[in-house]
Amino acid sequence: MSGQKTFRNERLTYRLNIVADQAIAANDKIFVRETGCSIRELRVLRLIDDTPGTTFREIAHVTGFERSLTSRIIQSLIGAGLIERENAAGDARVFLLRTTAKGQEVRRIARGLSDRLELILTEPLSRAELETLNGLVERLAVWVRSDSYRNRLEDE
Repeated sequence: MSGQKTFRNERLTYRLNIVADQAIAANDKIFVRETGCSIRELRVLRLIDDTPGTTFREIAHVTGFERSLTSRIIQSLIGAGLIERENAAGDARVFLLRTTAKGQEVRRIARGLSDRLELILTEPLSRAELETLNGLVERLAVWVRSDSYRNRLEDE
């Protein structure tokens, strides 16, 4: 690719988004083949497994997925026997979500697969470059979630 630009736009957010979208699209087929779940479904499964008794509302908030997408994913995971729901004691309209033993096993398989695929993704980087990249992304994530960042945007 000598002399040819990789991106049509030099904006960092654009480039991060493109790299993530392309890696996820390539990996999604492998996750579906190996676990029966898409990456989005596995994200929701992991969140439910990490916080048993979480609710639909909490999942939608943490993932940032649209409510209709979140609902479809939860229904798919229930249908596959990976999660189960029960009514909250204080409000029958609220469902508490938990992983099943089958869901925990799928998560375990997905974790190993994710580790292997991330090694392939980061193959062009040295260990030091990968540590630097991870540190920089973490700093940006903390900044973007901060009140200071939101205040700066309001000033614009």
